[in-house]
Amino acid sequence: MFIQSWEEFAKQAERLYLNDPMSCRLCLKYRNEMLILRLTDNHTCLQYKTKYAQDVKKAEKFMSSLLRHMASKEA
Repeated sequence: MFIQSWEEFAKQAERLYLNDPMSCRLCLKYRNEMLILRLTDNHTCLQYKTKYAQDVKKAEKFMSSLLRHMASKEA
């Protein structure tokens, strides 16, 4: 399902990742000046689509936050 609001996508995606970090994966596509982010855990698939540069910056911050979660030693 595509989520229209960036804030809603970021909140739901972080919650999905924190529920089961070992089965989540993030896919990033950039085609035809359109950025598509997809986070899935094989049961739930969250998607966000944008063409605005400010949203690309938000996506970059979100992915760095997610990588910090992945690299932390907390289980």
